[in-house]
This record gives sequence, structure tokens and C-alpha cells, in this order.
Amino acid sequence: MEQFFKISANLADIFLAAALILALIKYKLFSKNEKWYIYYALFVFCVEMILFIRTSWTAKVLYPIYIAGEFFLLTGIFIKKLKLHKYTFVLTGILSLVILGLSQMLPHYENDYSKAISNLIIVCLIAYSLIQEIKHFSDKSHFIILDAVFFLYYTVSIFIFMFQHQLLGFPVDYFYALWIINNTLLSVLYFTFLYTFLKLKK
Repeated sequence: MEQFFKISANLADIFLAAALILALIKYKLFSKNEKWYIYYALFVFCVEMILFIRTSWTAKVLYPIYIAGEFFLLTGIFIKKLKLHKYTFVLTGILSLVILGLSQMLPHYENDYSKAISNLIIVCLIAYSLIQEIKHFSDKSHFIILDAVFFLYYTVSIFIFMFQHQLLGFPVDYFYALWIINNTLLSVLYFTFLYTFLKLKK
């Protein structure tokens, strides 16, 4: 089971790296708002590369940064799409800083709570954006499939982060099985990034 976990994680990283390389090659084809997808992919890729260091402090320090950065960039994508007021960025920026600081201010605070809450906000924002995209669908709606996969991944991830602690008393294979599901969905998400970027034309 551990081997499948590693394979699924590596496959996700390969798709992410390929999508990021393609995005940088096609950078000029992206609109100003669409470039936020690249910023998200670049941020996640940098986090994955840092995790290879595997030091004792890496996960503890990096996890809140990852949650806060992911939250700010993803909400940024859909704030731009929905053309919400610019002060919405201020709100999400403040929430990102709160997420980042909670683990430092509260010694026994579980970062998974921040992850679940931030994912819930992200899912609600994506759902509303998808409804608007479907209403105004056109041939220029290049990212609607990617947005739908975003919605799927972050909805499922809420349940994964809720249940992971419940599995600590079970055999380790149960824990690996849960994260194989997560990594499989990540692979689908990053492959959809790659597919979307490949289809992007002038």
C-alpha cells in the first residue's frame, strides 16, 4: 500500500511539473486573470520541492504557509473570475494571515482545522463561480473543466482531512488508502491543468 502511495504522489508531481512547464512556455497566451492559475501551480510546485528536504521542521513550518498560500491564490482566481470588489482581496489576505498565524499563536492548535475551513470557503466560491460560468458558457470558457475538477478535489479533501485522524487507531494501510485517494484526485487535477493549457490557443 505504501508503494502505491508513493507512485500516486510521484504521478501527481509529474503532471504538475509538466503543466507548469507548458504554462511558462505559453505564458503570453494567458489573460491577466488566467495567470492566477499559473501562480497557483508554481506555488504548489515550490512547496512540493521544498518537502524533498525532509528536515524535522519542514512540515511543521511549511504546512501553515501552504494552507495560507493555497487559500489566497485559489480565492484570488475566483474573485477575479467573479469580478468581485477589490476589497475582497483585502479580506482574503487578512484571512490568509490569520491562517498562517494561528499555529504560532496557539501552541496546541491543529492546522487541519484551518485546512478544512479554508477548503470549505474555497468550495463555496468555486461552486458560485461554476454556476455563473455555466449560465454564461461560451467557446471562450477554456477553464470550466479545470474549475469543475477543482470543485471535486476540494470537496473530497474536506472529508479526507476530517477523517484522517479517525484512522490513527486503525492499521496503517487504511491511512495510506485515504491518501492514495487524495493523490489520485490530485493527479486528475494536475492532468486537467495540463490538458487545459495544451488546448489554450490565441
